[in-house]
Amino acid sequence: MLIWKLFFLPVSIIQAYAVEIEKTQTDSVSYWYEETERLWSARNYKLCLHSANHYLQLSEIVTQPANAALIARRASRSALNLGQFEEALQKAFLGLQWADLSKDPNLVAFQYADIAVIYHDFEEYENGVRYGKEGLSKAKFIGADTKHQAYILNGIAINFDDWGKPDSALYYHYKVLNLSPLPDSLDIQFTFNNIGNTLLKTKRLKEAEPFFWTSIHLAKRRDNFYNQSSSFTNLGQLYQHLGKNEEADRFFDSALVYAKLANSIEKLRDTYLDRSNFHKAIGEFQLALENKELYLQLRDSIYQIERLKTFSELEAQYQGKIKDQQIIEQEQEILLRKANFNRIVLISSFLFATIIFLTIIHFLNQNRFKKKQLLLEKEKEIQIKEVAINAALASQEEEKKRFAKDLHDGFGQLITSLKLRLHQLEHTNELESKVKVFEESEQLLNEMHQEIRQIAFNMMPETLVKHGLIPALKEFSSKINLLNALQIKIDAFEINDRLSEIQEISLYRIIQEWINNSLKYGSAKKMEVQLIRDEEEIRLMIEDDGDGFDTSQLTNSAGYGWKNIQSRVNILKGSIELDSQKGRKGNILLLYIPTNNYTSKSFIHDATN
Repeated sequence: MLIWKLFFLPVSIIQAYAVEIEKTQTDSVSYWYEETERLWSARNYKLCLHSANHYLQLSEIVTQPANAALIARRASRSALNLGQFEEALQKAFLGLQWADLSKDPNLVAFQYADIAVIYHDFEEYENGVRYGKEGLSKAKFIGADTKHQAYILNGIAINFDDWGKPDSALYYHYKVLNLSPLPDSLDIQFTFNNIGNTLLKTKRLKEAEPFFWTSIHLAKRRDNFYNQSSSFTNLGQLYQHLGKNEEADRFFDSALVYAKLANSIEKLRDTYLDRSNFHKAIGEFQLALENKELYLQLRDSIYQIERLKTFSELEAQYQGKIKDQQIIEQEQEILLRKANFNRIVLISSFLFATIIFLTIIHFLNQNRFKKKQLLLEKEKEIQIKEVAINAALASQEEEKKRFAKDLHDGFGQLITSLKLRLHQLEHTNELESKVKVFEESEQLLNEMHQEIRQIAFNMMPETLVKHGLIPALKEFSSKINLLNALQIKIDAFEINDRLSEIQEISLYRIIQEWINNSLKYGSAKKMEVQLIRDEEEIRLMIEDDGDGFDTSQLTNSAGYGWKNIQSRVNILKGSIELDSQKGRKGNILLLYIPTNNYTSKSFIHDATN
């Protein structure tokens, strides 16, 4: 009887309890958010990581993904400063998930840049480049602004730089300066110092110097004494390489002045060490010894400071545990004040049983749905294969018709003309007339030779067979450029060796089909074709300045051009994306295919046999 009476207690008591629980959880989220930001500003990275983890544990009730992405980034960078690589990387990827949920393209770009930098700081340069490139492609596709694209480009470049690939590093550094619109120079001041560092490492001293001066100028506008000290140190090393020791000495002195203004013990320590090495190199051993002693003093003082920081952090952790305990006691006090807790438990049990029952029913229905979905997917797969086969057959028939037409209209008429010319020899005995017939016949034979070469080029370009995809594309684009209807630029990166036969043919035909369609239906005046290969995939991007269009027109088209492109992409086990919109200028076709899916012999084997 007691249990049944519990069902009839006032509902208002249950609602008040639920509201109180929700309010307590919301207050906890706000508290840990503010505490994480406070500790980050104080550069207390250990407790900041601890506080951020508390916030992220409450992720089920977080309603602002952008805030969660920020806290995950604070946790990631705190772990990075503490030398905890795995923790830093884990929190960076968690931040990327929250950034995706926020639908903010700049947040997504920021997280990819952080991931690339984390891999760089722990010397995993290959992964840093890979995630940087992936982030750059995604940032462009979802519309991140150029400032955040610059952050990703910087992450790629510094990985290439310390990976021992200065040319690739400079390529991505200079991409920052070619962004349109160009970000504010104060937002990308790191780029100038980084370019200078790369050039300095490759002994391109005269090229490096202007970048260091630009970095100093921008740092002065923000009163960034730390960066000014770093740039003057780099200038000192540069002039030391040039043998201009007096100028180098002045730059090292300036570096020391700005290091003191920055109030950074670490920067002062490094500056004294650089000055000691400089004076030692030029034979001023007394000054070298004095600077070395100052360096050692600061190094020892930093060690003492770190010990004091450790004691302070232990004390702060103790105080944090007290606060945690107070929060727990408050929550328990709320629970104890609720007189109808047993009734809530009973109702919850009933609801739980109902949920289990509904879950079982849902599971059974889901199984039926999955089976039906599998059948539909198989039917759809069969339909797709049939469409691909029909497209291939239709394409072959069109090719045969075009080939027959070329033979009949061009080559056939030339043979008829040659036959008539030779027939004239039977009706003339004059030497002059016979010579004229032979000359006309020779001209016809030359035209027949050119006609055969053109037909062979249309079927399979000789350049593709002998020299590969990139030379064939450049030959094809040069023929199109001569028409003055469309100007095409071909760029290729990291494609130094031949691709497999099926990759070269398929990519050539896809690009040829897209360009022909653009000439036939589009309004583009300029087009850029870019091919990039790395260890995992080949990326194709075709971008033009033509009018945008409704992409559903391609899917619903009765023609076979787009179907042929999709069929070839499926053969390569790749994926394709199309960015175009009616009423907007510009179209982008993106294609991704695995690098090592095919290992069949290349054309070069046939060309040399």
